Amino acid sequence: MLKWFSRVIFALVLIFFLLVGIFFAVRNPQPVSLDLVFWQAPEFSVSLYLLLAFALGAFVAIIASSVVLLRAENHVRVLSRRCTNAQKELDSLRKATLTKDLDISRE
Repeated sequence: MLKWFSRVIFALVLIFFLLVGIFFAVRNPQPVSLDLVFWQAPEFSVSLYLLLAFALGAFVAIIASSVVLLRAENHVRVLSRRCTNAQKELDSLRKATLTKDLDISRE
């Protein structure tokens, strides 16, 4: 139920931003030249430059978050390995204690 609801909300938000973008592109058709310090970009509409800036920002955000995610996954893997080793050591200590207790009780 919640997954379906979140998909509907995501679709509605996506449609809203798409309509706002189309409205912005229709209302601002004039070409603009982007003049940077060392380079002058060709003339395109304002909406195209904003779309490119948004896409570049999304790409940079994905790259930055994937680096953090990869570090976190690596940390989880290391901690999982430590937990497995600690569990094996605990099991071996329990078995050693049990066999030692059994040897003493037989005597």
